[in-house]
Amino acid sequence: MSLLLRFLIALWSIQSQASEIREAEEQRHRSEQQLQTLRQDVQLDTKKLNVIKTELDRLNSESKKISREISSSERLLRELTETQKTTEKRIGSASQELKNSLEKYRTELVAYYVTGSTLRSDVLPDDELAEYIPFLLDARQKSARNIDSKADSLHSLLLEQEQNSQIAQKILMDLTDKRDNLSQRTRDQRQLLASISRDLRTKQQREDALSSDLQSLDQRIRSLQLESSSTALEPLKGKIRWPVDGRVLRRFGQNRQDGFGDWQGLVISTANNSEVKCVQAGKVAYAGYLLGYGLVVVVAHNDGHATIYGHNRSLKVETGQAVLSRQVIAIAGNTGSLDVTAVYFGVTRNGKPVNPSLWLN
Repeated sequence: MSLLLRFLIALWSIQSQASEIREAEEQRHRSEQQLQTLRQDVQLDTKKLNVIKTELDRLNSESKKISREISSSERLLRELTETQKTTEKRIGSASQELKNSLEKYRTELVAYYVTGSTLRSDVLPDDELAEYIPFLLDARQKSARNIDSKADSLHSLLLEQEQNSQIAQKILMDLTDKRDNLSQRTRDQRQLLASISRDLRTKQQREDALSSDLQSLDQRIRSLQLESSSTALEPLKGKIRWPVDGRVLRRFGQNRQDGFGDWQGLVISTANNSEVKCVQAGKVAYAGYLLGYGLVVVVAHNDGHATIYGHNRSLKVETGQAVLSRQVIAIAGNTGSLDVTAVYFGVTRNGKPVNPSLWLN
C-alpha cells in the first residue's frame, strides 16, 4: 500500500468519530469540572447570604431595642426638663418669699429702732412690748432661715437634676450614635446582600446552562457511541459479505508484478460493471484516484479500521459522505495497474494493512 494511502487513512482515523467521542468526553469533563466549581461557589454564596441575613436580623433587633431605649431616654429627658422647670419656679418663689420676708423684717426693724411708734400699742404695756419685740424678731429670723434653707435645698435639687439631665443627654447621644452606626452597618450589609444575590443569580443561570450543556454532551456522546458501535468492523470479523461476487486473483502478502511491492489486500475478479458494495457502514475518508489503485474509495469505520475498494471504473460516493452497509459505492473496472475487471479490497487497523480474508465469511 502506498505511503499516500496510509497517510490518508491515518489522517481520517484522527478525524473519525472515535476522535469526536474523545473530544466530546473531554469537553464533558471540562464542563463537569466547571459545574462542580460553580456549584461550590453557589453553596459558598448561599452560606454567605444566610450569614448576612442572620446578621441583618440581629442588627434589626438591636436597632429596634436601641430605638426603644432612645424613646425612653427622650421621655426621661423631657420629664427631667419639666422637673427642672418646676424646681426653678419653686426656687424663684422661695427667693421671692425670702426677699419679701427680709424686706418685712427690715421694715419692722427700722420702725422699731427709728420711730418706735409702729411697735407701740395702747393695748400692751411697755414692759410686755419689750418682751414681745425680741420674740417677733426671732420669729422673723427663723422664718428667713427656713426660707433660705429651703432655697438651698432647691438649688441642690436643681443641681442634681441638671446633672441627671446631662447624664440622660449623654446617654441619648450615645444611643443616637449607636443607632446611626447600626443604620450604616445595616446599609452596608444590605448592599453586600444585594451584590452577592446578583452574583448568585448569575452563577445559578450559568449552572443551569452548564447542566443543559452536559445533558446535550451526554446525548451526543451516546449518539456517537451508538453510531461508532454500529459502524465498527472488528465485531464482524469472519462474518462480512464480499464487496463483489468473483474469485480471488491476488492474495494478501503476494508479490505484485507492477513494481508496487506486495499486495496488501485481495484482488477479486468480477464481471464488468459489477456494483461494488461497502461491507460495513462508515464514512468515506477518501474518494478519488490513487496511483497504483486507480479510482479508489476508503471507508473509515470508527473503531480504528478502514476498508479500501480500488481499481473501480467509476465512483458513487464522495469524500466525507456517510455510507450504509451494502450500499453501492462504486462500479468495478480496471483503472490503475490492472488489465482485467477486478476490485482491490483491503482492510487497515490504525492505518496498518491487515489480511482482509480474516473478515470475509
